[in-house]
Amino acid sequence: MAISNSSQILVDTNKRTVIKRIGIIDSDELETVIIDPKTLAYALNANNLPYQSGNTVATGFANSAFTISRVVASVDAEVGHLQLKWQGATGATIYALGVGAIDTNPQYQLPAITNNSIGPTGNVTIKTVGTTTNAAYTVIIELHKNGQFYSGGQFQDPAAFNYPPYGVTP
Repeated sequence: MAISNSSQILVDTNKRTVIKRIGIIDSDELETVIIDPKTLAYALNANNLPYQSGNTVATGFANSAFTISRVVASVDAEVGHLQLKWQGATGATIYALGVGAIDTNPQYQLPAITNNSIGPTGNVTIKTVGTTTNAAYTVIIELHKNGQFYSGGQFQDPAAFNYPPYGVTP
């Protein structure tokens, strides 16, 4: 059960999003959705229009709306470990974070993490295992959005983006 937890969007542009999640908990937090790609700024629906609740999304959106490029986390000694997972019919673990601090800084040349869950929803969840009273964590996640599913202006001014029907092919 959570004493308090919160998510905050620090940056949300058409190319990149940075989200912070803080939890102060007294028992395990079950898989809680912390990132829903449809709610991020500039999300498009299946008709390349701004996404609104109830719209359908383009084919492939749940699989590849964004990649995770960096995770910075601090997990205190009262949490056994923390899991970030892709949500789906069969979810896939992104990271299992033990006690301490981690930074998957790009200088380490780790590849971007794509969604590899089976029957994906596109969401990212967080879960704690082995938590005791007054445990805490902070996680900052950086996402890079796929321009196919987020507007970069290509539909408002297609000629400027060399986007069909103005696309030039050799």
